[in-house]
Amino acid sequence: MIKAAEEGAGAAIPAFTMGDRLRKAREKTGMTTRDFALELGVSQSTITNAENERSKTRRITLLMWSQVTGVPVEWLETGECQENA
Repeated sequence: MIKAAEEGAGAAIPAFTMGDRLRKAREKTGMTTRDFALELGVSQSTITNAENERSKTRRITLLMWSQVTGVPVEWLETGECQENA
């Protein structure tokens, strides 16, 4: 069991941002940002901008990200995902 507030009042487990989730999904593949960009058919700056949240990531890019990583697009976007029943 995770204890979110063990150290002091108001301590909490930090939420992952969309950029964090995108980076974690890419890192799971073992690919660099350059290799991942080549796999998706986008520029390396598209990947780094998405992971650093410098620009809004297009839906088509998220769908390709999901397909290449095997991570549900819903989780990439929101951090939540319904499990298959």
